[in-house]
Amino acid sequence: MGQFSKSEVEKAFMEYRRRGVETHDWEKWASLFTEDAEYIEHFLGEFRGRDAIREWIVKTMAEYPFISLWMDWWIISEDRVALYIWNNLPDPTGTGKRYGFPNSTVLRYAGNGQWDYEEDFYNPADGERVWAEWFNDGGRLTTEIDRSLRGVEGWAPPVPEPACSREEVEREFFEYRRRGDVAVTTGDWDQWADQFTVDAQYFEHHFGRFSGREEIRSWITETMKPVPEMHFSLDHYMIDGNRVAAVIPNCLPDPRGQGEVFSFNVHVILHYAGNGLWSYEEDIYNPREAEETISAWIAAGGTFSQAK
Repeated sequence: MGQFSKSEVEKAFMEYRRRGVETHDWEKWASLFTEDAEYIEHFLGEFRGRDAIREWIVKTMAEYPFISLWMDWWIISEDRVALYIWNNLPDPTGTGKRYGFPNSTVLRYAGNGQWDYEEDFYNPADGERVWAEWFNDGGRLTTEIDRSLRGVEGWAPPVPEPACSREEVEREFFEYRRRGDVAVTTGDWDQWADQFTVDAQYFEHHFGRFSGREEIRSWITETMKPVPEMHFSLDHYMIDGNRVAAVIPNCLPDPRGQGEVFSFNVHVILHYAGNGLWSYEEDIYNPREAEETISAWIAAGGTFSQAK
């Protein structure tokens, strides 16, 4: 059990949501962070302390008064909250065209209605693509905000129902991780791919979307060949019904054996379909961080595999 009750964390989260998503009162939103809070925004930077967070968010959001926000879902577990939020731009064409991209977020509650940690995950290329299309279609700083916008329909499949027991979902999540460890050790990703349903969907925010178990198998096998030493740690996981949200650092071993860390965080969203199978996975991260990590690893002496 966590040190805070779920009702306390939930109440604090509803206030966080109200001040941000609903009212855009960024001054008061920033006051919900502790004086020494840490905010990791995987594209715009890291901010240390409430004052730095306030200065950044107030200035940034003042430049985009036309953006509306919509939280698609959230999970509350002990002192953490995971959420999936849409950044929506109003339609300048008047045709109902959608301009939006999501990010996922992890929050850590510190008591007294305040948060001491936030981490935001997304691929900047998603945002850049949406912004470019919006401007090309006539979007301007004076375009009026549309608060009715939600998520893009069909972006992700619904979570399977009815929900299985938490014990089953948790057990199968650790089996998912065990199979990943076996695949890293053996180089054989077949048994990992076999845990997806025949019609599973996989959305990898850099490599794209894959439909069906066989497409997933082909992609993961080819992708992992050059970096067979990459392994997958676990920062934490959260379960809500048949949905699992986990922060999984992707790690490479120190070529010099000095214990240096070469890793980048990925927020993984899984849908459990029962019978030991998964019907959806979404991997959210900044590919530029992955490139920087691999470049630093190569500079330290790491080498790509020549496996065929």
